[in-house]
Amino acid sequence: MLIELFLSLLAISLVSLIGLFSFAVNSKKIGKLLGEMVAFAVGALLGDVFIHLLPELGKNGFSLEISITILAGMVSFFVLEKFIHWHHCHHVEHGKACQRFTYMSIYGDALHNFIDGIILAGAFISGNVIGFSTAIAVFLHEVPQEIGDFGILLKGGFTKKRALFYNFVTALTTFVGAGFALYFSTLMEGIAPFFIAFAAGSFLYIAGTDLLPELHKEFSPKKIFSQIFFIILGIGVMGALLLIG
Repeated sequence: MLIELFLSLLAISLVSLIGLFSFAVNSKKIGKLLGEMVAFAVGALLGDVFIHLLPELGKNGFSLEISITILAGMVSFFVLEKFIHWHHCHHVEHGKACQRFTYMSIYGDALHNFIDGIILAGAFISGNVIGFSTAIAVFLHEVPQEIGDFGILLKGGFTKKRALFYNFVTALTTFVGAGFALYFSTLMEGIAPFFIAFAAGSFLYIAGTDLLPELHKEFSPKKIFSQIFFIILGIGVMGALLLIG
């Protein structure tokens, strides 16, 4: 379990270096792919919640405490975005609107990644299939998020190298969060379902509040069809993981 968790955390942390592609690829070309990336992430997040996380929680009965923890996951991310003045800017051109939040974005991203680490550790404690499905969902969400964060730092006056450095350093807080979760799991027996419930709430919030509104900005039939396809594809990937369970 620890090896699988470590490799997943490493892969997710390396997503923060996606800005390297900006040295070879025009940001406008990257921006054109973001719609599909966001749609795929929506499908993966919702698929993970309804195909893996909630059924896992239901095995031992769906208690009031679990429901409250799901709500806590949703509210926590609302608080994170409201009070740290940080949000997902999935389009690179949004950088000007986010410029005054450049440094707060760094702090908020570090906290967000810390929570991701807690979620991932809790998922792997419940089993490798739950762990891998959650890792994939987080990974797919991190791609458009890190592109947006990279764009914010560039618009805030950072050089590409400096922006990459800060993005990568904040990504490493996933390891800190995972260590935190593993430590407390040894002290408190039966805490894993609450990590899973918190993950479900946070994924529902991210998909419903951050990602889906981005998709509603496109109205052309071609874009809408593409979004539906990639959402279903994301759900399908989560479903396919049941075959290895």
